[in-house]
Amino acid sequence: MRPGHRRGTIEVVHHVTRRHRAEIEVWPPRAALTFKDERSANPADTRVRFEATVVNACNTAVKWTVLAPEGGPGAGSIDSTGLYSAPSFASGLDGRTDVVAATLVEDPLRTAYAWVTLAGEGPWPVPSPRIEVLPKTAYLYYPTGHDNAYIDASNTMQFFRARLRDSPVQQVEWRVDGALQAGETAQIFLYRIFGAGVTKKVTVEARIPGAGATDRAEVMQINYDWPGLH
Repeated sequence: MRPGHRRGTIEVVHHVTRRHRAEIEVWPPRAALTFKDERSANPADTRVRFEATVVNACNTAVKWTVLAPEGGPGAGSIDSTGLYSAPSFASGLDGRTDVVAATLVEDPLRTAYAWVTLAGEGPWPVPSPRIEVLPKTAYLYYPTGHDNAYIDASNTMQFFRARLRDSPVQQVEWRVDGALQAGETAQIFLYRIFGAGVTKKVTVEARIPGAGATDRAEVMQINYDWPGLH
């Protein structure tokens, strides 16, 4: 019995086991990815799976988030399993860094971070609509006047064909010397000469409505003179 203690009393000392602080680590700590719509990207290079190692915690569940270095949400996304997916390309994203955060559900004050760098040029540029008119030139005769009666009627008209490339629509707007040909929206246009006239040049234009793509052909309208009759 210790000096100073009365006989018959027992001193009890309580021992409390100190719990270690929970720790969390994310692997890999850094990754470099291309955009998911990158023109030459391997799909495997647009995603990366992060793993969280948790120690000294009863519950090892973590919550994944993607943040911007300056705060707020990041450009990419991550699912509940830690699979990060790169975003589509947008202006200003080339070389951007996303911060991947893994937060312990049991203790929200315990968070570990990883960094993802995004790089690339994005998808192939969308090709501009194009249109081509064929043929480029035609020589037609007036049906009357001079000696035009000797010319077959097929020489008073010409079919023009429009070839469209990368066009959002398949209709064609036809114009003759700038005048819209109402009702003509097919890719084939029949141009005809009527009556009599003088030699002149006419422009046939095909245009993709709303796209700004145009092409032109030229028609020379002439008269026929039978040799020796004049």
